[in-house]
Amino acid sequence: MAAVLAALGHRIPRLLANALSIATAAAVGWMAVTLLLARPLVYWFSGWAVVAGKAIGISFAPDAAGAAMVAMASLLTLASLIFSSRYFDTVGTLYHSLMLVFLAAMAGFGLTGDLFNLFVFFELMSAAAFALCGYKSEEAGPLQGALNFAVTNAAGAYLVLSGIGLLYGRTGALNMAEIGRRLAEGRPDALVTGALTMISCGFLVKAAVAPFHFWLADAHAVAPAPVCVLFSGIMVPLGLYAVVRIYWAIFSGALAGHQADLRNLLAVIGVATAVVGAVMCYAQRHFKRLLAFSTISHIGIMLMGAAILTREGLAGTGVYAVSHGLVKGGLFLAAGIVLHRTGTVDELELRRMRHGVSWLAAPVFVGAAGLAEVPPFGTFRGEALMSASTQALGYGWLEWVKFGAAVVTAGAVLRFAAGALLGWGRTPDEEGHEIPERPETQGGHRHTPAVMWVPATALIVLGLLAGMVPGITSEAEKAAAQVKDRAAYAARVLDGATVAAAVATAAPVNAGECARGFGALAAAVLLAFISLRPQRKERRLHRLWRGAMRPLRDLHSGVIPDYVTWLLLGTALFGGAALMWVR
Repeated sequence: MAAVLAALGHRIPRLLANALSIATAAAVGWMAVTLLLARPLVYWFSGWAVVAGKAIGISFAPDAAGAAMVAMASLLTLASLIFSSRYFDTVGTLYHSLMLVFLAAMAGFGLTGDLFNLFVFFELMSAAAFALCGYKSEEAGPLQGALNFAVTNAAGAYLVLSGIGLLYGRTGALNMAEIGRRLAEGRPDALVTGALTMISCGFLVKAAVAPFHFWLADAHAVAPAPVCVLFSGIMVPLGLYAVVRIYWAIFSGALAGHQADLRNLLAVIGVATAVVGAVMCYAQRHFKRLLAFSTISHIGIMLMGAAILTREGLAGTGVYAVSHGLVKGGLFLAAGIVLHRTGTVDELELRRMRHGVSWLAAPVFVGAAGLAEVPPFGTFRGEALMSASTQALGYGWLEWVKFGAAVVTAGAVLRFAAGALLGWGRTPDEEGHEIPERPETQGGHRHTPAVMWVPATALIVLGLLAGMVPGITSEAEKAAAQVKDRAAYAARVLDGATVAAAVATAAPVNAGECARGFGALAAAVLLAFISLRPQRKERRLHRLWRGAMRPLRDLHSGVIPDYVTWLLLGTALFGGAALMWVR
């Protein structure tokens, strides 16, 4: 459909292009749900399968986790396309084609069983994302943000491709199940850890994990709001999904004796990501950048859950990612509505104007509650699952980091809703955000069509309902067990074996976890209240805060060589730590 729309774009009216693209996204979502409900299967393209234990063709090997990611991508694309049908004043079919190519790449990324094709879909996704980031823009600022995005993610792609080359040189295989089986037969060495480093760091760039995260806020600040829904809601979690899937399918056998080392390394990276993202989130006045740094912080929370390397941790990460993606998608669409009506998403400018979008405060408040992990949001259910493993393995201190990150990010969103949308509090004696605003529409719209506010509200409500789906935690544990069982995955792909479904019993949610969720919301409300107070008595504290934040702001300079330098430094540190395991 993307090819059809691109070829016939000048002859297709906008209404028909909208209808065809929306119908396509819905159809992909229906097929993804069908795969999600079916047993895991293996499909070999053109019938080229396995000969003498060696894969000679390319396979799709969808399991519950992969199908769920595709379903999530389809839902967010569907919401974005419905929203876009009235958001842009003028839009060509190129936009619809790029959105569908992006969806196709995400679908292939979630379903493929071939490592090189995982990279190919990764690059297809990136190419569409680069174009969408700078869509409808010929200005220097937005193009600079898109260029930052392109260069840093291209560097990550080179890392992934180099790691694949090392694995192919060692095993002579590109099928993930076959590579994992062959690596498990030998001892880990510098080549194996080097491949792990390059592939993991390459995908962690896409996941916007510190210190590979610098591109994300720049991209979100300039990308159209419907595109930001896909960036934060699904593209970033897909980067983390790739790291998890590749580790368990390929490296878990060879590095079985080094799980504690890897757990410590990933936990430290997750903590750094959550803390940096939360602090930078609170310091923002530009709503889209605020939400972007919130995504960075929450991907750090997800990484801490996955780093525990247990079934419950993986299951909790999956549930958390789904609910966070829905809530964050709704918040970005809300930001799009504000920009559509007022021409700005700067908190200070909105406080000074009569904008007529105060009603948006209600869904934004609910979205902030989701970020605070309040029951019964899916983020709360995911955190409860992750907590069970962290406490059992002696990593209980991670819970306090997650709690603090959730409080700060939710407090920043509440501050924006109360101050910018409702006009509460006193406007600080400072200028608006330093980023020159680029309206994505002609502005001055007097009303918000239902096709815009309904998807925004629906995504936030779905994020709330995700935690109330019967059996969601037990199904998530079953999906996590499939991801984690390398031997069963190899037997299914290479031997055609039918693997019995995993059995999981979800632990009941206790009162302490509920109290922590409501406590996080209360702390976030208090933080927002303090932020909105008159600042005459707090000017000295305010100056100290700005001074302390200056070095961190300077790191996010927007200068491409700086970002690439941090990428290389992060890769070197990750590789140095991994190399110590096999010495």
